[in-house]
Amino acid sequence: MAAVAVPARVVYDFEGQADNNELTVYEHELITVVCEDVGEGWVEAVKENGEQGLVPASYIDYEEYEPSGGGEWDDPPPPPPVDNGAQYAQHEPAGVQFEGHPPPGGDNEWSDYDSDEEQHSRQTRPSISADHEGGHQSRSNTMKKSMNRFTPYVKSGAEDFILGKDKEQIAEADTITIVCPNNIDLCWQPNQIITVEITEPIKKQKFKGMKSFMSYHITPSTTNLTVERRYKQFDWFHDRLTEKFPCFIIPPLPEKAVVGKYQQDFIEQRREKLELWLNRIGRHPIISHCNVTNHFLKCHEEKNWKEGKRKAEADKTARSGFFMTVKCDGPLPDNLSSESYVGSFSTFSKKMEGTLDKLVKQNEDYANKMTGGIKHMYSKYGQIYKELGELYDTGPLNGSKPVNVAIMGTGRCYQEISEVYENQPRFDAHVLSESVREYQGMLSSVPDMLHVHKGAAQKVKDYTQREGEKDADEEANVLQRYSTISAAVMSEINHFHTERNRDFNVMMRSFLENQISFHKTVLQKLEHALNQYPDPQSFLD
Repeated sequence: MAAVAVPARVVYDFEGQADNNELTVYEHELITVVCEDVGEGWVEAVKENGEQGLVPASYIDYEEYEPSGGGEWDDPPPPPPVDNGAQYAQHEPAGVQFEGHPPPGGDNEWSDYDSDEEQHSRQTRPSISADHEGGHQSRSNTMKKSMNRFTPYVKSGAEDFILGKDKEQIAEADTITIVCPNNIDLCWQPNQIITVEITEPIKKQKFKGMKSFMSYHITPSTTNLTVERRYKQFDWFHDRLTEKFPCFIIPPLPEKAVVGKYQQDFIEQRREKLELWLNRIGRHPIISHCNVTNHFLKCHEEKNWKEGKRKAEADKTARSGFFMTVKCDGPLPDNLSSESYVGSFSTFSKKMEGTLDKLVKQNEDYANKMTGGIKHMYSKYGQIYKELGELYDTGPLNGSKPVNVAIMGTGRCYQEISEVYENQPRFDAHVLSESVREYQGMLSSVPDMLHVHKGAAQKVKDYTQREGEKDADEEANVLQRYSTISAAVMSEINHFHTERNRDFNVMMRSFLENQISFHKTVLQKLEHALNQYPDPQSFLD
């Protein structure tokens, strides 16, 4: 703990969030640290202009570096690590998240990863790259570098599995079974569906009110017991799933927010989207019952949470270990049929993505017209009919009173219809677009799955076409392991199609039901307006 103010130099840009008492600072800037024991990787500092707030401790250096004549630092601070999965807590401040990959935790539950989405800061860090022509290092202050330099295939561990490098013994309880009920389509062995309800989002604080976050109450159908989770725990859960199941289509979490994060409308929308996300996870026959999901949905005690968190991060059945757990209850697919099947899905998913993009844009156009041009048109008609009826009512009556009243009623009818048009997109177009966007998110995960299969197929071809003496038994094992990967990918594709059929049936039925209700409402209002006019026959009597 600093007894006096200590000068420090900022070595990485940091964009703070003012409502979380965070301070925005820039590389090379001189600040004064007034408190070093704020906790969990933060210090409190003051800028030269008098602004005061929190800054990540690892973004500053207490030694004041001076630029050399060449414009470079004489002793540059270490660059952010780029090795996927590396232990980068040393240079990763609490409250900072890059590319959706949280650093592994220490003894404290979230000591190395203490930022909720709600207090997530979007900052840039300097990247140091070699200038091959000049033979020196150049520094960029604003480029955001990806933490991941590996392909999905390499990250998945599929190569190690293909080559038989993973010798881990798999317990019977960890076995994942693929079945073929109709002797045609491979699918995951069915399991109990888990439904989840999220209620009572609560804003909480820490560091004596200097930090805020939202806590969500989650109740799964398997226990009917409620647990509290923060967004960062959702983020951790998502990352564990993507690592554990390298060829699964894991839907992304709702997008992060920078502003308006504590507004009631946003909180409710976030609650709905997180609930939708968890229920999607709960419908997957494998993900819904894996250890990390059970831990996320059921763990109450902090001590047990820490223990389960560490176990999940050291899971031997993740990456290549996942493929070791897969067993097919029937013949494995041959190479030709699997490559054809996966290739067809690749084409299908790209076309689906393009068509869904068109649907969302069309829904936006429809909503804009309903709330804009069409609404205003009916509103203007209503105003004109109202004025016309009022005008006629000022002239000689001569029995025209009922007609005048009916004309004014038509004006009110059209005003009401304009409001119906304005409100309608909330019940059909917007709802449909939200459901479609969920699928757009899932489709964004498809390329990673396809790359796993493509990389495995290429590895098998390289192995079988290599020159020199070949071990027939080992080659057969390589082909069998590739077939296991193919079976897993094909099962996941079939699960996607099953979900798609179910969801779009529900989505389109709901959309059409709301369209029918809308048109019935308009029709009823028009019929009511019509019935206010006297029977034409009465004018002939």
